[in-house]
This record gives sequence, structure tokens and C-alpha cells, in this order.
Amino acid sequence: MSQKAILDRIEDGKAVFLLEPDQQIWTVPQAKLPKNIREGSSVRIDGTRITLDAQTTAENKARIASKLEQLRRKNGQ
Repeated sequence: MSQKAILDRIEDGKAVFLLEPDQQIWTVPQAKLPKNIREGSSVRIDGTRITLDAQTTAENKARIASKLEQLRRKNGQ
């Protein structure tokens, strides 16, 4: 069974994921990450296999960019 998560940060050689839906922390050595996964990436975890969820990552990035733009417009008034 796969689980969704977001790569929250990389610190001290460890990748720190927030598991959905309850935001539990899960860490793995940074060396185990696929090269295409960066902080903020949405992933699917199947056992020890981590794969990028490109669609969810793109949707999250667009949603955050939209919110930032709204804040900029609001503060610029």
C-alpha cells in the first residue's frame, strides 16, 4: 500500500518527510532519495521505494504561487 508524503526539508544528511494525512514525520538518509526529488516535492512511498508524484507537486506549486500573488496584490494596495 502506498502512502503520500511531502519532502519538508533536508537536514544533517537526512530527508524529512511529512506523511499524509496526519503530518507524521518520517526520515530517510538523503542518499536514498531519487535525484528528481527536492524540498517541497510530493511523493508516494511504497515500502522503501520513494517516487515523485509530479502531478501533485505541480498542483501544489501552482496553488502556492497563486496565494503568494494574492498576498503581493493585497500588500501593494
